[in-house]
Amino acid sequence: MKIQSLAFALVLSAFTVQAQASLYKVTVSANVDYNVIGGSMAGVQSGAPVSMSFNVDSDTFLNSAMFPTRGYNVIASSFAMTVDGRPVNFDNPQPNPAYFVLRNNDPAIDGVFLSFGTDFDVPLAVHIPGLTPTHELSFKHTFANGTTFSSLNIGDAVGTYDLSANVSSYLFGIGRFGNFGAEYIPSTMTIESVPEPTTMVLLGAGVLAFLRKCKK
Repeated sequence: MKIQSLAFALVLSAFTVQAQASLYKVTVSANVDYNVIGGSMAGVQSGAPVSMSFNVDSDTFLNSAMFPTRGYNVIASSFAMTVDGRPVNFDNPQPNPAYFVLRNNDPAIDGVFLSFGTDFDVPLAVHIPGLTPTHELSFKHTFANGTTFSSLNIGDAVGTYDLSANVSSYLFGIGRFGNFGAEYIPSTMTIESVPEPTTMVLLGAGVLAFLRKCKK
């Protein structure tokens, strides 16, 4: 019983460290409003599912000098997006550092957007399989109040958000030179903590070593 209690304590501590992980995953679900993009996107119909996700590091961020906004570096290798199951390729590297930006009470609204900076939303660079030119990915969403987020700390923003309610404005689509070839209607956004793989491997190895030692 004592050994089991100690093992349980170790497992509990593993989950505690997991909850304190500095990596966070952002996932946005949407549906196609319209699509006239060719290449691999040819034939995608209105209503088709859209999914976009990426990780950010809470320790790597940039505060705006002008607005109550904070940008967290998007980890390019973690970016994944599909439209009707067809991939959208995120350029890696991007022309400039890409940020997932939180807006808190700016001035009476909260929101999020993707950008190369922290002040205004700026499209990021993507490629559509089957098409050579670089395309622009735009994403921003503004809630109709300033109480959705409690701070600019992404750890305080963990949760699932209904993007179809309490909407002030939104923009989610892919195009070129400011002209959209596809627009998407967002439905939900989830922000969740992600355990760092190295930490979890070490914790798991420690628990196994402890249990083996106790059996001897």
